[in-house]
Amino acid sequence: MTRDEKINTLAKVLSASKQFTPQDMKRIEEKTNEQLDYIFSPLDQCIYLEACAGSGKTEVLGLKAAYEICKWGSGKSGIAVLTFTNEATATIANRVTAFYGRLLPSNHFIGTFSSFVHGHIAQRFGYKFYATDSDKPDKSFRVIDSDTKPYNNQWLENYKLEFPFPKTKIYASQLNYKMSCKEWCVGQGESSKRIVDLYNEKSCQQNIADIRERKNAPYLFQFDYLEKQIKDCKHKFWNDGFATFEDVNLIACRCLCNKAIRGYVAKKFPVILVDECQDLSANELKILSLLIRAGSVVHYIGDLHQAIYSFKDAYPEQFKTHTDTFGFKTMCLSENFRSTQKIVELSRKLGSISYPITGSLDGRCDGADCCYLEYKDEKETITAFANILSKFNIPVKNAVVLVRSNNYKKELSNGFSDDYKVHPIINAIQLWQQNEPGAQQRALSLLGLQLQKWLGFHGHSNNYYYSEEVCSNSVLWRLLLRDILADFCSDSSMVEMDKLTYSSWYSKNKSKIINIINCHLRAVGKTLSDITIKSPKGTARQKIDIVNAKEESQLRIETIHAVKGVTYDAVLLLSTPNGHGKTGYWENWLNPTDEAGRIGYVASTRPRYLLCWGVRELSSEQRKRLEGIGFTRFNN
Repeated sequence: MTRDEKINTLAKVLSASKQFTPQDMKRIEEKTNEQLDYIFSPLDQCIYLEACAGSGKTEVLGLKAAYEICKWGSGKSGIAVLTFTNEATATIANRVTAFYGRLLPSNHFIGTFSSFVHGHIAQRFGYKFYATDSDKPDKSFRVIDSDTKPYNNQWLENYKLEFPFPKTKIYASQLNYKMSCKEWCVGQGESSKRIVDLYNEKSCQQNIADIRERKNAPYLFQFDYLEKQIKDCKHKFWNDGFATFEDVNLIACRCLCNKAIRGYVAKKFPVILVDECQDLSANELKILSLLIRAGSVVHYIGDLHQAIYSFKDAYPEQFKTHTDTFGFKTMCLSENFRSTQKIVELSRKLGSISYPITGSLDGRCDGADCCYLEYKDEKETITAFANILSKFNIPVKNAVVLVRSNNYKKELSNGFSDDYKVHPIINAIQLWQQNEPGAQQRALSLLGLQLQKWLGFHGHSNNYYYSEEVCSNSVLWRLLLRDILADFCSDSSMVEMDKLTYSSWYSKNKSKIINIINCHLRAVGKTLSDITIKSPKGTARQKIDIVNAKEESQLRIETIHAVKGVTYDAVLLLSTPNGHGKTGYWENWLNPTDEAGRIGYVASTRPRYLLCWGVRELSSEQRKRLEGIGFTRFNN
């Protein structure tokens, strides 16, 4: 079809389900040829749509889904559109609804990958393989946060790993199987440790040697025995109806190994569209592999140059192996609607991207779109960046300072530490009283986090820990959190914190906290069970840290991972002083084959008009390296 034929066909199909306006037509006519090519791609072939940063892939995905749903002929099967956060789900759902024009039929699904796996695979079929109590009417798994502490959850002692690790207790909720390396680990994210490394630690080996000598049993506690204990511990956890968020993928894989189950799911969802595909873990790719083998056609939309979640077991190499194995066709979106051409060209070099990418925005920084600042002191660099913003009339609220780690962020942030999770209720009350949007959003998130721990559900931090297990939709959840905080702040004894210790505040207000929360939870059919509210260990006698409101003129400081998918007018990407923090050092950002390079690429593709790198004072050779890829030195 020609371009005009595609546009007219789209308009004809979509207008059958909604009143088609001139604005709708203009929105379709704005689509590039590459975008239209993907929208008309076949549903009988697996496709990887490689979408460069700022390419409008969410809009294209929404239009593709709406177009295919309009043409869908079956009421018993449907299309699943999957992403990774509730916020992204809401964005995609809004785009699909805008093009489709009415509520989606229930046979189709738009949601997070985890909610799809939970609702349609693990919770539906998992009991067939793990639940031991066949008489229990509710055979679903209770999802437990992997960082749940036994301090207030004594029941976890029933699922303790029986192995003589010195001075360390490991629980089933902490054990995580990484499919990419086929190894058990303890903990999640970047703090995760391989179980084999813990076993080989000098203190552990010495403890084992002492036990062997004392019992005259030289073959006790071999590594294969530890692996067996891990599996037994984990299976007991699952068989009793518990699972962590990460466990659910393993349970789903076990379900889909059954031919009848994977055939049922593939028949129900013969087409699956996955956004942000570079974030797929090895376990998630395994789930999709099983569904593809059962007949599902999968389309991936994303950018492997933005694969920065190795700590969740997501690697571009395993994604490439997966798409090669199943013969995926690659299509491309190569027009960047976010940034100026200079920023696009520099980021293309950072990512070692071979195909040309077109930037759409005109510059407004007198040719200094990509610059670098040298520093002796990082905070002086932030001040210099603020002066650059002023020079080019870029509002501070539209700019951000990006750093690699939360620790570096805290080091640079003024005033109270940004990690409020030790005392979430106290800090949520303080933040809510500031009556400032950013602070109140943080307050909602902290309260949501605390309720998640008390109620035992699993939500995501980017949507205030909302979960369908508690509330029918995310809007009602936010309103519930808002009303609880408003009631907290209307009580004078709860807002009075100056000169109090944490222990005295909790003693005075714990009953009020429970009563207020239960009053609002009853509206959604929930209540808090017996919980203990007291000062966390080591903080009882400390005076409450008072959270000070940030000045409006103060630049935001965020981690790179926190702004993935976000756009700013200007970005200062601040390097660590040296290469000790590998992925946070500028020279490592120049390596496109390493995750450090991809982290640098993600950060450098966030700004519209101004990209500035802040680096420790350079040698002449280092300056040549930066200037060789398109940076100019900014002299304030």
